[in-house]
Amino acid sequence: MTPPRRRLWGFCLAALLVGPLAGCAAFVPLRDPPALEADDPIRGATTRDQVIARLGPPLAVRASDAGQVLVYRRVVAVNVDPSRYYGQDRGDRLDRYQRILVYLDADGRVTRWTAEPE
Repeated sequence: MTPPRRRLWGFCLAALLVGPLAGCAAFVPLRDPPALEADDPIRGATTRDQVIARLGPPLAVRASDAGQVLVYRRVVAVNVDPSRYYGQDRGDRLDRYQRILVYLDADGRVTRWTAEPE
């Protein structure tokens, strides 16, 4: 074999070996990564309209003795089970959620909020 032809064969062999592995290094980013549990969910909102603008429509609206309570649910961990590929729960999606309760007074101002695991 001549040296240019040997280089061509070497290049083809390298492309065949490395080519399939190159696809394994690509990661697909999460479109909406889960929030951190320590994050402030309402981010300084002081009125009902600001809370709805930041978090979207509530899952439910409850009544309390002080006023309305807006109920939200957010994802804080995606697929928390490390052995999700093995056993009976293979293929199950095991996300962790947090329930956020935003308490409003009669004028629609935020008095307090709480976050608890679901």
